[in-house]
Amino acid sequence: MKKPSLSIPQVAVLIPLTLKGHLDVFNGILQYARLHGPWRLYRMEGRTGEQKLLDLKRWGCTGIIASQCSRAEAALIAKTRLPVVVSEPSPEMRAASHPFANKTCQLFDSRAIGRVAARFFLDRQYKNFAFVGDPHNIYWSKERGEAFKDAAEASGAVCAMYPAPPPRERHDWAIEQPRMQAWLKALPKPVALLAAMDGRARQVLDACMGAKISVPNDIAVLGVDDDPLICEATFPPLSSIQANAEKTGYLLAQHLDGLMRGKKFKKTVFPVTPTRVVIRRSTEANAIPDRKIARALEFIWREAGERNINVPEVATLIGASRRFAEIHFKNVVGRTIMEEIRHVKLERVCSLLTETNLTIGEITRQCGFARESHLACLFRKVYGLSMSAYRKGQQCLPRP
Repeated sequence: MKKPSLSIPQVAVLIPLTLKGHLDVFNGILQYARLHGPWRLYRMEGRTGEQKLLDLKRWGCTGIIASQCSRAEAALIAKTRLPVVVSEPSPEMRAASHPFANKTCQLFDSRAIGRVAARFFLDRQYKNFAFVGDPHNIYWSKERGEAFKDAAEASGAVCAMYPAPPPRERHDWAIEQPRMQAWLKALPKPVALLAAMDGRARQVLDACMGAKISVPNDIAVLGVDDDPLICEATFPPLSSIQANAEKTGYLLAQHLDGLMRGKKFKKTVFPVTPTRVVIRRSTEANAIPDRKIARALEFIWREAGERNINVPEVATLIGASRRFAEIHFKNVVGRTIMEEIRHVKLERVCSLLTETNLTIGEITRQCGFARESHLACLFRKVYGLSMSAYRKGQQCLPRP
């Protein structure tokens, strides 16, 4: 059957770009448009004095990528009867009565983000956890905090939740800051803290500096979104959770393209899932009081993903025989030295699968594995799927 012809699509992109996650989704849309276009894109910028595009049909709009909006705005968009997909609909927009309830969407898995953050800190032996949410208590912030707390407490840790600020503080950081400083000072140390997003983590770091709290030694701080404009501009530089939002933007655009070509699809939800923790100075510490074991762990984290280190090297750092070092390390960390080395190597493998187009053979060599077959067997045993399947599920698509 001959493929139906379609003139150049004209797509209205109604996504705010104030947060890094939204920008990543938009970049994924652009990737698809470059590879399979051309598309004519109109993006609502939201700046002062912006010329509006109020009559979408008159402009020749053929598809819409919407985002969070009022019910009235959604009803107006639905009235156009144009193909629509939605980026990050709120819980209200997912309700059965909402005009966008049956639309395909892309949605951040905020609970998975909270769980990844908890696991990151649990691996570093923290027993005290803390969470600082968005000042407006937005749903995705609540979900991240709840999942972080649940995962921490399920492993025997305790988690303090920063109270939602009152209205005056909610709109003025200068007013809120003294209360956050007092709360941070009162936390048991050392403590592992997750902030709901990078912008909020920046405020935590600012409050720590004002209160003369050492980061990361007293408080290790982790953000979400990996926004380089924030993470590289804080003191110390901010560690942050990276997600595959770019890939879901691509898939959202692909779905819309099919709708504009007259295809019929069932509603699909493309989840934005965390891919890795980008480690910077704000979390370069652990909560292990035994300094020799702590130093050995830091050596493994620093070196194991880049070269082939072995157990005797680590035992030398601990300053004990191999047998005693193995027993002592397992008692403190909960994993053997070799298990920790493999854990770090596999995290590095996952990062390279997600972020690069390197072949499996090249990844095997870079991560210090002797044979590709050995890595393939170990990877499947730990993750329950092949490296190719993992890459297909996680990787952002390559630039054209």
